[in-house]
Amino acid sequence: MAEETEPVPHAPKSDKAILEAAASGLKTGKVVREKNWIEYARFKEHCKGIERGTAVVKGRIIRAYPHIKRIFTLGKGIAHNMEGVDKVFLEEKIDGFNVRIVYIDKQIFGFSRGGFLESFITEKARGLKLERFFKDNPGYVLCGEMIGNTPFTKPTDDFDVRLYIFDIDDGAGNLLGPEERYRLLERYGIGYAPRLGSFRTDDMKGIMKVALSLNKGRKEGMVIKSRDRKKVLKYVTANSDLEDIAQCSNIFFDMPLGFYHQRILRSSYFIKDFGFDRKKYALKLGEAFYDGLEGALNEIENGGSVDEEFEISIEDLSVWDDIRKHMGREVRLEELWRKTEKDGRTRIRFRKIFKKTTKLIASYMNGKGVTD
Repeated sequence: MAEETEPVPHAPKSDKAILEAAASGLKTGKVVREKNWIEYARFKEHCKGIERGTAVVKGRIIRAYPHIKRIFTLGKGIAHNMEGVDKVFLEEKIDGFNVRIVYIDKQIFGFSRGGFLESFITEKARGLKLERFFKDNPGYVLCGEMIGNTPFTKPTDDFDVRLYIFDIDDGAGNLLGPEERYRLLERYGIGYAPRLGSFRTDDMKGIMKVALSLNKGRKEGMVIKSRDRKKVLKYVTANSDLEDIAQCSNIFFDMPLGFYHQRILRSSYFIKDFGFDRKKYALKLGEAFYDGLEGALNEIENGGSVDEEFEISIEDLSVWDDIRKHMGREVRLEELWRKTEKDGRTRIRFRKIFKKTTKLIASYMNGKGVTD
């Protein structure tokens, strides 16, 4: 769960502007050359109006997925940000591994939100029967969330991975409207983010009923889109905010403080808007923080570390090498076991050890003091 940044208004830049920015960025270090199967340039920082995560591959531009504005109050948020819109489409917000899937030189490739050509996404995407879609729509980019046995989501025995497409970029930075996207994905049998219905913008009773259902079902929230996809908002439930805190309180020092501030604030608005029992949610918030922290303290006191476990099933072992390469300096990967499955794939169980939280908690436990 990466921390959100301020949304950047989505006005598609021309190919020429992006290529010029790439050339400039390569000189300043804001754009870097990468190679994984094929060579490409990756915007590792915002550069001349072009968002981080944009990639240029053999002259083909893979635009960064635009950030979406978040609202804190449902009714007033829709009224303020959907002015002139009479009907909106609601879709479930999926908490997964953000991916973009493209077709280059008659091959499928997968990119992460940061603009890396990822071996894991690519291998999984090539096994999802997307060829027919891309042969008919070679310039399109599928934008979605991948869940299941990925390097970033909770492992499961129920399935390997699932892909939920929530947007389709036409290749020029224009995102298809919801109805057109539904028809296209259904035609090719491609899964998409669950549809929660379409509502008039003045039907707040119906929209709030959906939000309550999502909160009760412990779902993350909803994405609210206009018919032409020019306006889009996201709205998250209180239970989802508290679950995020509970899942990450044990890695307290590895998360930005804004991660917790945002979720406390958002859940407060949700509780007020829907008239929930404040004391009940205050207790939940306290437990969300303290249960995770207590678990971390106990683990380190017993000589362990603060970590999370993940599991993947892969065909090519070089995918595992690529995962370790891109995981980042803030965590250390430790392979727990691997086994060969009946279909020839290799299943690997590993854990991410959060170095900063482990080190600081251990030092405080051993008596280290700090000057406030």
